[in-house]
Amino acid sequence: MTQAAESASRPQERAADRPLDLPDRRVFWQWVWSAIRPIVGWVLALAGAVALFVGWWGVSGEALTAKQIPYLVSAGLTGVALFIMAGVFLATDDIRQQFKQIAELQRKVDDLYALFAADIAAGDTAHVATADRAAYVALPAGSSYHRSDCALVAGKREAVAVDAAAVRDRGLSACRVCGPGRPAG
Repeated sequence: MTQAAESASRPQERAADRPLDLPDRRVFWQWVWSAIRPIVGWVLALAGAVALFVGWWGVSGEALTAKQIPYLVSAGLTGVALFIMAGVFLATDDIRQQFKQIAELQRKVDDLYALFAADIAAGDTAHVATADRAAYVALPAGSSYHRSDCALVAGKREAVAVDAAAVRDRGLSACRVCGPGRPAG
C-alpha cells in the first residue's frame, strides 16, 4: 500500500475506534415528552369535543328518553373524561414551564447574590485593614450609623462623624449594608 492510501485509511480507523458521544436517553425522552405534551392535550380536547358532539347528535335524533341514555352515557361521559385529561396535560405543561421560569429566576438571583457577596468580601478585607482608624458617620435624621466608606452615605455632605457616645445617645443601630460593628468607647 502506498503512503497516501495508508494515511487516508487512518482517520477512518480512528473514527471507528472512538465511541459516539450520544446524549443520555432519559434526557432525550424527557425532551420529546415535554415537546409533545401540549399537542397531546389539544388532541384530547378535540377528541372530547367530537365525542360530545356525537353524543348531542345521537340524543337530538331520538325522541324517546330511553334511547337517548346510551348516547349520553357513552359519548357524553367519554367527552367529559377526554376534556378532563386534556386539562391535566395542558395544566401540567403550563406548571412545568412556570417551574422552569422560577428555576431560571432563582439561578439569576443566586448569581447576583454571588456577585454581591464577592463585592462585600472585597470591601470587608479593605475594612479590616482600616478598622482601627475607621470613622463612623450618621445622617442627622437617620436611625443607623455607617462606616465612612458605606455606599449609603458616600458623597452625602450632611453625614456627620459619630462616636460611641453619640451612637448610644441617639439610639442608632448598625447599618445592615456595611456592618460597621460597635464603635469603641
